[in-house]
Order: sequence, then C-alpha cells, then structure tokens
Amino acid sequence: MLNEFKVHNEYDLLTPGLVVYPKRVQHNIKAMLQLAGGTERLIPHIKTHKMAAVIKLQMDAGITQFKCATLAEMQLLISCGVSKILLAHQPTKEKIKQFIHWQKANPEIACSSLVDNLESLKIFSDLAKQQAVKINLWIDLNNGMNRTGILPERADQLYHALIKNHNTVFQGFHIYDGHIRPLDLKERIAKCDTDFKPVQALINRIESKGGTVPNIITGGSPSFYPHTLRKNTLLSPGTTLFWDLGYKKIWKESPFLIAAVLITRLISKPNDNIYCFDLGHKAVASEMPLPRVEIIGMENAVHKGQSEEHLIVEFKEENNFKVGDLFYALPYHICPTVAKYNRAYTVENGTHTGYWDVQARDYQIDLNQ
Repeated sequence: MLNEFKVHNEYDLLTPGLVVYPKRVQHNIKAMLQLAGGTERLIPHIKTHKMAAVIKLQMDAGITQFKCATLAEMQLLISCGVSKILLAHQPTKEKIKQFIHWQKANPEIACSSLVDNLESLKIFSDLAKQQAVKINLWIDLNNGMNRTGILPERADQLYHALIKNHNTVFQGFHIYDGHIRPLDLKERIAKCDTDFKPVQALINRIESKGGTVPNIITGGSPSFYPHTLRKNTLLSPGTTLFWDLGYKKIWKESPFLIAAVLITRLISKPNDNIYCFDLGHKAVASEMPLPRVEIIGMENAVHKGQSEEHLIVEFKEENNFKVGDLFYALPYHICPTVAKYNRAYTVENGTHTGYWDVQARDYQIDLNQ
C-alpha cells in the first residue's frame, strides 16, 4: 500500500500535512458518474474537500449542481460559477439574509435551501418578501437520522404551507440517512428501503390529493449505492471524492479510492516499542476513540494516546524506523480532517506537484459581499 501514496521528494514536505492525489480524485468522480448513470442525478456535497480544485474537476466532468453546509462553502461554489447550489443546512435569520443577498447578486445561479418547520418558513417568507424575491426551498425530512428534518408523518402541514406561500417555491424533499451503515450490502439496501417507506408514504399522500413532488434528494456516501437503485431521485455523496478508512471498512465493495492521506514524522522513541509522531488531535479528526488513523507500515500498532501535537503508539514488530522518518496515515474520517488544513500538497506519479487550497474551511465571511 505504501507505493500507492509514497512521495519521492518527501523531504520537501512539512509535517503534519495533508496530501491529495488528483488522479485518484478523478477516478472517484468517474466512479460516481458510473454508479449514478450520468451527471443528471448527481448533486455532490462539497463539505469533505471544501476546495475549488475539486469542484472544477467535477464541473469538467459535466456536474453542474452541488450541495454545501456553510456560507463559506456556498461562497466558494458561487465563485466557481456552478449552475445550482443547495445550502443543505437550515439557515437562521442572519444567514438567510446573506443567502438572499447572494441570490440577488447571482441570478444566473439557482440557489435553494432547506426548511423543516413552520417558524423557519415564516422567516424565509418574511425576508423574501422584504427583498422582493422568491426563495427555493426543500423540505428536510428525518427518516431515522434524528439530526435535522421533520418526520415524514408530520410533514403534511409544512408541505401545504410551503406550496401556498407566495414568497417561496417548493423544490422537493431532502433526505440524509447517514445512520444507515450495515457492513453487509444486502442489509444496507434493505435498511435504506425500510427507512424510505415513510417518505414514500408521504409522497403517496400528496399525490393522491393532486399534489406533486418535483424532486427528491436522497442519501450521502454510505447509502449512495442503495439509492442509485431507486428511480427518480437525486444523489448527494460527498466523502466519495476523497474516501476514507471509516467508509472503506463499511463499504468494502465500493469502487472508490482513498485520495487524501496525512503525512507525519516519527519524532521520538521514548521507550521500548513506543513511538511518538507529530500527529496530534489538532491535525486529524478526533471525535472518535483511538485509533483515528492507520499508519502504513504500522497497521498492527496499538494507539496508546494522543494530545494536541503528539500521537503515541506501541509497536512490537521488528523494524528499522528512525527519528525523522516519514509515514503515511489514513484517517478514519477525512471530512473534519481536511478542515484542519489551509492547503493540501498535490502528488502525481510520486512527485509533489503543487498545492490545492482549502478555501472554504472558515466559518466567518464578510457579509453582504
């Protein structure tokens, strides 16, 4: 596995660092298109990479619509000149104002957002009326994730309020089912189908009374393939662009390649079989228990502890490792890992070729610009 990621001019690289492999990203984009059956059904999320370079690779492949979670990500998508943007994180009043500002300033881009309650719908409506615009809204449904969204069996009132509102335009339903993670593919497909039944029941109720549901956005990365089997839905994977060890262990049969890794150096050997790396929890997603990475060449190491700038592992196998040696580490969760870096090294054919900036890693933006 080391040969897949090794950089020949490794002494040009500072650690800890994020390394991205553009050809692997392109492979993953192609795999997304093949699974989705083309560009029409894809609305990829940019939260994993937050990079203009990755957005442009997808645009080069014909993808025109994207999802985002933050205003900084939305601003990045606008700057890239995409055709459609879904702000898939229900905004509060101050964010809605900025959303409307950008919508008015960029009429060539179809902007939309999410709503899951009547109070937020009223805020959307009032601000839209003040600015003499109509806001495109998707109803966010909770089909088991229990993070955001309204339960499908309670969504009828919100649907009718939205379609009757003169300041908003109903776009369809949005479902994120990140809770679906069975390791067995058949079980994962079955769970997706079971949890989609309340959504389908809602759609049936609406259509039985003469209503329509223009579109449905389904799934994330673990449920990406199961939802490709469902007709007439849009698909919104995100982690598939970079992939990571966590999802690789869930979706073992996936066609995606890990396209982003961390580099770290051995900085101390304080005791027998104890190794210290400059890979603290400021350098890698740390919301999960140890291990948070797998170090290539030390796959069987026991991860003993991690502090702000240090990762301590115990490794008893015979080796010739020296202080200063460079190691490659595969993160279990790449999305929050990327957000810790301002830029990533790019490597092609084993050579460091340049950098990709992580433009949208910040939450703070200049308002009304």
